[in-house]
Amino acid sequence: MGKMSESPAILALHGNLGTPADWDLPGCPDLHRLDLWDHVHLDFHDFAATLAGPLAAGLEKPILAGYSLGGRLALQALAAFPERWSGAVIVSAHPGLCCVEDRLARRTSDAIWAERARTMEWDAFLDQWNAQPLFGDVPPALRARQVALESRREAIATAFETWSLGRQEDLRSRLGRFSGPVVWITGENDARFTHLGAEMASVFPDFRQVVVPGAGHRVLEDGAEVVGREVLELMVGVLARRT
Repeated sequence: MGKMSESPAILALHGNLGTPADWDLPGCPDLHRLDLWDHVHLDFHDFAATLAGPLAAGLEKPILAGYSLGGRLALQALAAFPERWSGAVIVSAHPGLCCVEDRLARRTSDAIWAERARTMEWDAFLDQWNAQPLFGDVPPALRARQVALESRREAIATAFETWSLGRQEDLRSRLGRFSGPVVWITGENDARFTHLGAEMASVFPDFRQVVVPGAGHRVLEDGAEVVGREVLELMVGVLARRT
């Protein structure tokens, strides 16, 4: 396998209402965990350029790992700069809405969430956010991290607007340019995103889907050991290609 210092770097992007600590996976090597709330002033295209440039400075073809919102941002970077990355782990993410009407509806919905993030009492906002059927139960450690995000509420509100799924292009046609290995992870109980993952098998030339038994959308919480194992296996595979 070689020394760990020779291993490819892994850039990890958290999800909405998340923190870099969400990527604290058991048995996983040190990751370059990004704090997305520092970059909400950038649109999708500018963020992809920043991720490929300054945020990955000094890293030789790192692996991208992204969950949900972070997965969408990682996909944007894969599509825009396919030669910059050596692989990707995409968790519970969306490649983009195909229908204009769906995009407009999502932008409207995310504008409402942005207003709630700015104006509601923070615990009440978190209650509404976590009550969405997509998420299921909220582990206490995750809730504690969310509570601590109150000081970042303006950045979170901006992210709902700037990085709305309704403002993201449908990336499917461009993602096929990425030739590196892609591991797409979803939860067994997250039918919608598992179906999206199955569709991506026809997009990427080197693709593997992993469905985590008993997990929902929050696979980083429900299936942390599986995600950690998949990140390690991809890292080893990429390293083997280099040597």
